[in-house]
Amino acid sequence: MTTALPIRSPLKVICIGAEVFADALREQAIETIQLQWSPPAESVRNFQRQLCELRASPLAGKIAAANAKVIESLLNADPCWVDMKPAIDVVPGLTPNMILKSGPPLPWEQLCPTQRMGICNGVIYEGLATCEAEAEALVRSGKIEYHAANDFAVVGPGAGIVTPSMIVNVVEDRHSGKRGYCAPFEGPNKGGLSGWGIYNADIKKHLDLLRDVVGPIFAKMLKRIEGIPMKAIITRGGEMGDETHSRQEAESLILINKLFFLLFAEPAIPADTLRCCVDFLDKTPRFFHPLGMASAMATLQAMKHVEYSTVVTAQVGNGVEYGIKVSSMGDQWFTAPSPQLKGMFLSSDTRQEDVLPWIGDSCILEAIGLGGFAAAASPAVARLTGGTFADAIAQSREMADICLCENRNFLLPALDYAGSPAGIDMLKVLATGIQPVLHGGMISKTGKRMGAGMTRVPLECFAQAFTAFAAKYREGIPG
Repeated sequence: MTTALPIRSPLKVICIGAEVFADALREQAIETIQLQWSPPAESVRNFQRQLCELRASPLAGKIAAANAKVIESLLNADPCWVDMKPAIDVVPGLTPNMILKSGPPLPWEQLCPTQRMGICNGVIYEGLATCEAEAEALVRSGKIEYHAANDFAVVGPGAGIVTPSMIVNVVEDRHSGKRGYCAPFEGPNKGGLSGWGIYNADIKKHLDLLRDVVGPIFAKMLKRIEGIPMKAIITRGGEMGDETHSRQEAESLILINKLFFLLFAEPAIPADTLRCCVDFLDKTPRFFHPLGMASAMATLQAMKHVEYSTVVTAQVGNGVEYGIKVSSMGDQWFTAPSPQLKGMFLSSDTRQEDVLPWIGDSCILEAIGLGGFAAAASPAVARLTGGTFADAIAQSREMADICLCENRNFLLPALDYAGSPAGIDMLKVLATGIQPVLHGGMISKTGKRMGAGMTRVPLECFAQAFTAFAAKYREGIPG
């Protein structure tokens, strides 16, 4: 006969079976985390066998040393907002006949309608065409080029449209000197050219206002104070409920509060101009989001092109394909069909089939340990994505299994102030079968915002990257 031992402290349960068991425990007020686990697919098991052999090979030491160098760059990054200028003036390689868009490269006929519309509208905004048909003809003829924004160190959220004359935020990593760029939110407009590919007279007026009035004032102010550091704002935001991707409420308030003081201290600003700048800040509650993305881009630029490194340096989508880059493979893309988001809709009549697969570059935030990786910092985002706070904590813990470090710059109070998991290692992804989680907005196939949700990076991207890595570094990698 066995005797049950008395339990003197509250139970905390991790459930690895069917979720119905976790639900039953929660109904009994027992703290329970449901582990999202399933047996690895056969393809993953094949990679696992190769990875076991790789760890015993001479190449393992080279990979470890390279990854240590990349992680050092990640942890020492010091992104600072230094400028606002038209893209043509600051983005290296951009020319007057180029339009940038989100995601990996894709032929015109394969682009989703939202992105084709956005590219044409970008051509119209630049004054190179008067209608969509004329703009499309210029693109098809090759007189107007379109390119992946990520290849130019530009972050393109949503449709990701950036044109030569559009204002972009410039963020510089003071540790490495690398820069990242992202267009600011287009203020009070419902939608916009950069994010949603939409264009009309009101959007043109606002883009012109950013270029001709707001941008020059902010640029002058940033030059006078030698920039505004971003890292401290992100750290404070994480302690106040932000994960910097789907939620930047605290970060935006911290920065806007600082900008108000700086604007009123700036000498010789005409009253109308000052009012215009204040109105823009007041009506842009997610003002920090583009700066967070540009900070991630500047950080990741310093992590690229390190031989033997297996760390992810880009992950973006275009509504059709999703692509990643890996440090040692430079700017080579590894793609798979873009995944579908699931979450909460803004309207009850929205249908899941109306939602575009992942579109946008904002998920580079996850590559430095924010967004879905910092889920434990943000109970509000857990609700937005249809989960619980316990799910968010479990999600951050799960992401630690595919990362090489804790990002000490971004602390998670719910995890006893541990740093958020960062430095996605493609080898760990393939060894565990755990796909990186992404938070983000859901966009309709007609370019409208539909809600917020989450998804995961396709495993096929990492499989392709490993195959290319093996072809490049043949020594020590099993066939």
